[in-house]
Amino acid sequence: IEYPHIQTHRSYTPAATEVKVFDLKTVPVKVGYIEGSGDRVPDAIRQMGFDLETISESDLANGDLSKYDTIVVGIRAYQVRPDVVAHNKRLLEFASNGGTLIVQYQLPAYGQQNLAPFPMQMGPRVADETAPVTLLQPTHAILSFPNKISDADFSGWVQERNLYNFSTMDPKYTGLLEAHDPGEAENKGGLVVADVGKGKYLYCSYPLSRQLPAGVPGGYRFLANMLSFGKDPK
Repeated sequence: IEYPHIQTHRSYTPAATEVKVFDLKTVPVKVGYIEGSGDRVPDAIRQMGFDLETISESDLANGDLSKYDTIVVGIRAYQVRPDVVAHNKRLLEFASNGGTLIVQYQLPAYGQQNLAPFPMQMGPRVADETAPVTLLQPTHAILSFPNKISDADFSGWVQERNLYNFSTMDPKYTGLLEAHDPGEAENKGGLVVADVGKGKYLYCSYPLSRQLPAGVPGGYRFLANMLSFGKDPK
């Protein structure tokens, strides 16, 4: 750190790399990714061996989305990319035609603008990253295929448990997880799924974008299951 008005200071950090080895299963999925704000999730998807392409503005407006099995919308994409809002109908049509649409956490404006397939409202979050998580439907594909999700997958979480959950939602949505801060009401709107036509819609407020760079194994296993949603042989 060097400025004319102060003495020069040198900062040293250990030259070390942390490596984690953990059990991870995947299935072949063609993924289209809509980048959001400060988003490193695509790197993790490629690390896991999935076939991934980034969806540009022109692709979203006019491209063939049917070539993808799954489309993932990055964090806060609806707030930082007007084109995603403008072409949201194309994403819902992609799901209706048989694709899987995964929307990572967005700001409450996502609900206020009625961009989800069915009515809902947003708002609450769980600030305590160690808050217990209850698996409401342990046998659901997202929690069991191809990786069996357990309490251990939510250990070592960083920064917060989730944010911008659904607070109220249409019965067409199904909540798969429950978590809440101590003294707060239960909330089942952090991970919700819904059938949309022939396909699937998934909203996930659990910030995998923070867990993946931190090397949290459960984040990778959780994401692999979401990307594989709809590929369960059952």
